[in-house]
Amino acid sequence: MSVSRGINSRIKNAWAGLAEPGALRVLSHAVALAPRLIVHIASIAVIAGLVSACVPATRYEEAKSAGEVELAGRQRAEAELRAAQEQLAQATAQLNQREQKLSETEQSVSESKFENSVAVKERDEATGMVDQLRGELARVGDNLRSYAKQKAELEKSLDAAQQRKAELEKNEAHTVAIARLTRDLTSALGDRVTSGDVSIDVQGGRVVISAPTELWFDDGGALRGGIDGVLAAISRVLTLHTDSALELRVPGPDADKRSAVLVSALGARGVAASRIGVPPTPVAPAIGAAPESAPAARPPELSKPGSVELSFSVS
Repeated sequence: MSVSRGINSRIKNAWAGLAEPGALRVLSHAVALAPRLIVHIASIAVIAGLVSACVPATRYEEAKSAGEVELAGRQRAEAELRAAQEQLAQATAQLNQREQKLSETEQSVSESKFENSVAVKERDEATGMVDQLRGELARVGDNLRSYAKQKAELEKSLDAAQQRKAELEKNEAHTVAIARLTRDLTSALGDRVTSGDVSIDVQGGRVVISAPTELWFDDGGALRGGIDGVLAAISRVLTLHTDSALELRVPGPDADKRSAVLVSALGARGVAASRIGVPPTPVAPAIGAAPESAPAARPPELSKPGSVELSFSVS
């Protein structure tokens, strides 16, 4: 009887503990005690069977009821334990999900940091490249300015060289024309030149024919008959050299009259008056009068006293 009373007391105490709040905390302990409780219950059943003959019916019913109550409590404890395990599994799953999200977030942050560092590095490289390109452009600009300056100097030198070349070519052409004119005049006048009656010279880029006044004019200012050959030769040369012009210089007080006679004679032989020039004769100032501005004096090398000069120019 004392054994049965002790078992009933332990079952009642276990049930009271399960009924209290926080029973889940001791549920595992109860589960651990369950086998021993079952063993005690089986022992009680055996003892009850052995002593059934001597135990009153009421005590048997009480023990049976207590066993059923303990069994129901154990079942409720097991149900609550399963519910707690399910809640624990759900909490563990949520924790795993949160840990996975945290890991993904950390990975995303790490990737963002890496991308940011790559972007910063690329920006620094781009900045360095831009600075390098600026330096290259500045150097190219300096070279272009230097080349432009050299080009301008070369163009200036080229222009000067071309002008010099043009002048040389012009001088060469003029020299060649003067040489041909001299040759043709010498050939046309022939005997007059070799005899010394007429002299041919080149002075100041012009071909000058000089002959004494007595060879051209008589005492009355008319042309002498023997001068026709000279006039014909001069006319042929002027016809051959269409780019040449003639300038007459006749000395003496009646120079204008004699110049007009000579121009008329050349015109009669086909020389246009526009190709013959006669500079004005200088007038001597009166005694005591202030000198007036006179035409420019002829260079000394083109003046021979007492000689008629025919000066040929080539354009």
